[in-house]
Amino acid sequence: MKNRRTTIAFDLGNTVIRFDHNISAKRIANLFNMDSKKIYDTFFDSEVTREFDRGQLSPRQFHREVSGCLGVKLPYGDFTKIWSEIFWEDESVAAIVRALKGKYRLFLLSNINRIHFEYIEKNFDIIKAFDELILSFMVGAIKPEPPIFEELIKRAGGDKESLLYIDDREDLIKEATAMGIDSIRFESSDKLRKEMIERKILY
Repeated sequence: MKNRRTTIAFDLGNTVIRFDHNISAKRIANLFNMDSKKIYDTFFDSEVTREFDRGQLSPRQFHREVSGCLGVKLPYGDFTKIWSEIFWEDESVAAIVRALKGKYRLFLLSNINRIHFEYIEKNFDIIKAFDELILSFMVGAIKPEPPIFEELIKRAGGDKESLLYIDDREDLIKEATAMGIDSIRFESSDKLRKEMIERKILY
């Protein structure tokens, strides 16, 4: 089967860049002698975080909201440093991205907030490999909300058959597939490479 794809969109978190939110939750917990699960839930599994990921809160507003919810006083600079030092590159996936560079249009499609993205952009060169950035805080929607996938389709020229999307979350893959986007659930770099060879994207 001929490969018609011209655009490949990668998720960022736990696909190209790995992360562990528990790292920062435990650091805050140790500083203030608090329950790290409460901090984790407030930081990473709350409506205030989703609002921040949609770009509805500024970084300083988010800092104030979270500090108030937790009842802690942590200077903004210290907060952003602790909150962001949770990432590391998946070198094997980054190698696949670099192998595709110049052969396809590479998009980054990510639920991410401004603080985290600015940290990643500064510290991980792999971001420069992407031709287009479709980021939730810029678009005003988070996956699996349709508008962020619609933005992907629009930027790909409206041709869904030219698209391939890669994400580690099954629920997001299901939504993309339901919208007519060919998708691969990321489980490992070896499986991803195999899937891409089968689709005649890599050889």
